[in-house]
Amino acid sequence: MDFRRLKYYRHNALMLIVSADQHILTTITQYLGSERYSFITETSGERAWEIILHKKPAIVLADWHIPDVSGVALCHRVKVNLEHPDLMTTYFVLIVDALNNQQRQIGLDAGVDEFLSNSIDGSELRARLRTGLKVSALTQSLIWTNQKLLAQNDLLDTLNLVDPLTKALSEQAFVEIVPKMMQLFKGYGAYQSYSFLSLLIIDIDRFQPIVDSYGEQVGNETLKAIVGRLSNNCEANSLIYRYGLDEFACITPHNDAASGKQLSQNLLASISSHPISVSSALLFPLTISVGGVVTTLASLSQQNLDRSFGKLVALAEHSLHQAQCAGGNQDYIKELI
Repeated sequence: MDFRRLKYYRHNALMLIVSADQHILTTITQYLGSERYSFITETSGERAWEIILHKKPAIVLADWHIPDVSGVALCHRVKVNLEHPDLMTTYFVLIVDALNNQQRQIGLDAGVDEFLSNSIDGSELRARLRTGLKVSALTQSLIWTNQKLLAQNDLLDTLNLVDPLTKALSEQAFVEIVPKMMQLFKGYGAYQSYSFLSLLIIDIDRFQPIVDSYGEQVGNETLKAIVGRLSNNCEANSLIYRYGLDEFACITPHNDAASGKQLSQNLLASISSHPISVSSALLFPLTISVGGVVTTLASLSQQNLDRSFGKLVALAEHSLHQAQCAGGNQDYIKELI
């Protein structure tokens, strides 16, 4: 984690100290004040709960011995509250009696993150707070990153770049955006030492009889299952697009031409190796046909990327037709070197 970001978080993250023991409160607040931490103190468990709900402190240090609501009960409210799931990320430190292992065991069951002896050793307190701040800052960073990813996914959906049914990239993205990406593929290839590119077009063999026999919903479930199987068996840098009703396209940079052919074989085997299961508990022993072209990144035209892309698609479609005419569950890959 970035040190400057952690330093900023350290002095802005709110801490809540809950105890009816004045000595504990004084000892902890003196340290927090000297380190310029932001904190609130409270002697009542119920009032502390209201503070947690409204202020959402990053760290809570609560004494086991609180007259109205014990520290462990307060922790349980924070960590196991279906109405406020966001509180689960609160870093909770329970102040327990020294050498009382039973309190520690009960605290672990309640979701306590760390313990602090009520004799309050300065070095122990410092270590607990530093750990709590690091964990809390990392958690908030992960939450923010996840929120950004969700926002980006929403944006992709809005721009029609993702197929709403299968969650593969959309046909619109394939037709309109891939040609513009060819230059990026060339730059990416130079950076990663890739020199080849494969374009595979994949068709589900005898898919229409499934729809005719079982209906559109089962057909949709089958499409989603096929995309999941393909995605799990393609390369990490592959891009999967929906390309028509029951066709998909896969674009992948490679180190050599043989890798493109091997990818096609892997995708064939991933579908034919075991039946496709759908939500209605049906099993379909399906196969696919794959037509494709493998070319060098250097051969992609700088001047007319649309023409280069169109040529690749036409060759891949012709290859797919040859694989289908051969009976399906086969691939036909053409090298364009």
